[in-house]
Amino acid sequence: MLQHHYPVFKIFRGKRVHFGLTGSVAAYKILELLRLLKKSHIDAGATLTNSAASFVTPLSLQALGADPVYSGSEYDQADIFSHLSPGRTAHSFFVAPATANIISKAACGLGDDLLSTQLLAWKGAAYFCPAMNPAMWDNSAVVHNIDVLIKRGHTIIMPHEGSVACGQTGTGRLAPVADLYYHVLRSLGANDLEGQKVLITAGPTHEYYDLVRFLSNPSSGKMGLAIALACWIRGAQVYFVHGPMAPVSGLPGFEPIAVTTAMGMFDACSSLWHKCDKGIFSAAVSDFAPVPCPDAKFKKHGIKSVCWEMNSNPDILAEMSSRKTSHQTIAGFAAEADHLEENAHLKLRNKQLDIIVANHVQPLQTPFGSNDNKVFVMDKHGRRETWPKLSKAEVAWRLIDWFSLI
Repeated sequence: MLQHHYPVFKIFRGKRVHFGLTGSVAAYKILELLRLLKKSHIDAGATLTNSAASFVTPLSLQALGADPVYSGSEYDQADIFSHLSPGRTAHSFFVAPATANIISKAACGLGDDLLSTQLLAWKGAAYFCPAMNPAMWDNSAVVHNIDVLIKRGHTIIMPHEGSVACGQTGTGRLAPVADLYYHVLRSLGANDLEGQKVLITAGPTHEYYDLVRFLSNPSSGKMGLAIALACWIRGAQVYFVHGPMAPVSGLPGFEPIAVTTAMGMFDACSSLWHKCDKGIFSAAVSDFAPVPCPDAKFKKHGIKSVCWEMNSNPDILAEMSSRKTSHQTIAGFAAEADHLEENAHLKLRNKQLDIIVANHVQPLQTPFGSNDNKVFVMDKHGRRETWPKLSKAEVAWRLIDWFSLI
């Protein structure tokens, strides 16, 4: 299942994807993928080979919204042109799971069943999601066929390492559902950020005052993760620098860069910012860090109160903005308890930002940890909007749209 902190995007209503399922036990994962696409208002059709139908039934796919669903080795009696159907109606074509057999057929141009003829009739690039025994994946014939498909412009969503059905361990597991889901979204998008590099920060920082305890805040990193995924879906190369947050794994396209402290986040951003086109700094960075006791665990021993010496952390947003070149644009986030618009404007001006996104934090209302957000947005040209409560995925998408107006 898609982990609860991963965002679902609902901006591709009316788009259609076609799935080709082949004979692998991993075929059951497509059922969960169909659930996500239904939540995202994306239409889906499917074709099962005879072998795939041994693992999942056409009725299971139909129950989760797939329509049409083709099965069998030849054309559908109700639609004698079913081999042409995906090419006429779908915006993208995913073979998932893709066995060594269908990969071989596609590489050789064979069309001896419905799915392979549908692939021959598909004019665009298809997405192949291999799932097979590690020994098969490493076979030189499979390696050659994968290379052929890549050279023809098709995309291979690489299998993952782990335990497979036979009990062996190695590379051959179907990519996680989250990986497949976001690849589907990217296949349906306009790729308006293609060729751009985006640096995004997210989550809290932990500032330790002894070996085991720290000062922090309740930021979940969900807003920054939604922004990172939205940028990747739209074609960008993403650098995702995040503090301690829920595990970020099984995601496509970028390697998250995990840090713990504000200084660690500063160092990571400093090493990346010069190569980026955009920076979106949503992390809730601690302004101060206690002077640590690195070799001890604090003992209270009846002490009723304590004072800690604090050092100022670097202002990551202000520092990166001061290094900004003419081709770079930067957005920052602000959490304000009062005078929201006034304080947001001051931060925009004082830190020389292009865009500021401000949250109103109140005792009983906070965006931290929520899947939704209500924000005030302003840019350096004076354009300003207050957005209603939206999912963080939609906030992320709208924010990226604003960069096109800078």
